[in-house]
Amino acid sequence: MNIISSETLDSFNPITGEVIGTVPTTSDSELEAQLSTIKEALPDWQSKRLKERSSALRAVRKTLIARMDEIMDLIRQESGKTEFDGIVEVMTTAEIMRFVEKEGPLALASQRRSPGFLLHKRARVEYRPHGIVGIISPWNYPLILAAGPVVQALMAGNGVILKPSELVPLTALKLKEIFDEAGFPEGLFQVAMGRGDVGSKIVESPQTNLICFTGSVAVGKEIASACARQLKPVILELGGKDAMIVLEDADLERAARAAVWGGFQNAGQTCISVERIFVEEGIAQQFLERVQLLAEETTLSSETLDGDLGPVISPAQKEKILDMLGESEDSENLYIRPRVIFNPHDSSRIMTEETFGPVISVHTVQNAGEAVDRTNALDFGLNASIFTQDLRKAREMANEIRVGNICINDVLSNYLTVNLPFGGVGISGLGRLQGREGIRSFAYVQSVLEDKLGLKKEPWWFPVSPTIKKLFRRFIHFYYG
Repeated sequence: MNIISSETLDSFNPITGEVIGTVPTTSDSELEAQLSTIKEALPDWQSKRLKERSSALRAVRKTLIARMDEIMDLIRQESGKTEFDGIVEVMTTAEIMRFVEKEGPLALASQRRSPGFLLHKRARVEYRPHGIVGIISPWNYPLILAAGPVVQALMAGNGVILKPSELVPLTALKLKEIFDEAGFPEGLFQVAMGRGDVGSKIVESPQTNLICFTGSVAVGKEIASACARQLKPVILELGGKDAMIVLEDADLERAARAAVWGGFQNAGQTCISVERIFVEEGIAQQFLERVQLLAEETTLSSETLDGDLGPVISPAQKEKILDMLGESEDSENLYIRPRVIFNPHDSSRIMTEETFGPVISVHTVQNAGEAVDRTNALDFGLNASIFTQDLRKAREMANEIRVGNICINDVLSNYLTVNLPFGGVGISGLGRLQGREGIRSFAYVQSVLEDKLGLKKEPWWFPVSPTIKKLFRRFIHFYYG
């Protein structure tokens, strides 16, 4: 029997290429033991009042903040982020945690419903935990995209098995360490290490009751198929090819700066990065020139100097981005200078595939209608943004754009607004995270009806008398006619 895995994962610093840590992968038997441990811990956690769960999660947030400098340093080392991107990662994680603590008890509270014409009944809705949630998180935001789903799942009364990307194992282990230090109930939250095979085992395990995956469309489809075979619910946060629309009356300086930050922040490795920009003809040249100048002014970080952009996460990621650009490079470093491409062909990979790197394309359009049509031309449907001073027009356009999230005169900030649910349509995903809707995604809905009178027999129970039939006919005419 395989008791302890002999395989390991090396964590590399994308800035230096050096190994900063090595962790053992989780064997089959270890994974089964982790799932069994969670199952044993569930009854006590599910018996706790919602405010008790909130208090336990609050202690985790307090511990996170007490150790935030250490965590920021680790995130920078393991994912190559700039100093400010590391700050924002911790801040956003804390904001999600704080929201879940405050709103979780309200989102999950029992809700009274009208019993309709059955006035002698009581009706309510309850939100019940699924059981064990398998969370598979990506590398681009190793803290936010692990901790966010974890705390939402736990608040809903579940236990969690987290499988982080093999590129960022140390951040996930640090998160587990923070939970333990905060005195979080033992056994309820486990971390499994490994590559895709470990994630597959979590998805296929009969002990997991819900899967939450953040990552690529291709892997998301495989997970959706595996869950469908088991009739296991799944939340999928997948890729985007997000469009930004700039109309002629837009604040040009704000729009240009939004495009550069929205496209190049985190080296473009954000699912809601701006990748396509559609600009009305009258301002297209002026906008393009300003964006190109701002892109040229961006700085790259290094081991000793901070900058606007860090490296991409891995050699494979760099090679993929350069291949989409039709370029190659012998350099061993993982940095890519920001690229602004003007009017690439609609069938090019730069236009049809998620780049996930510091590359934006700018396209001229004749009017807002064309911009909306081209935004909707792909099967992706995650984020979009509209820049115009005509808010009425922007809202009308938003109604026509098929995405899960829209910003007007802003980019990316919807994710920081944790009261809003976040998720995509089309091949960008299923389900929602954040907001009350996100918390409820980790629970199933249970309808409860109670009798108030305690009669020996309901009028419609066997046998149904001729008088009851006549009364029901009259009721239908009176109530529905």
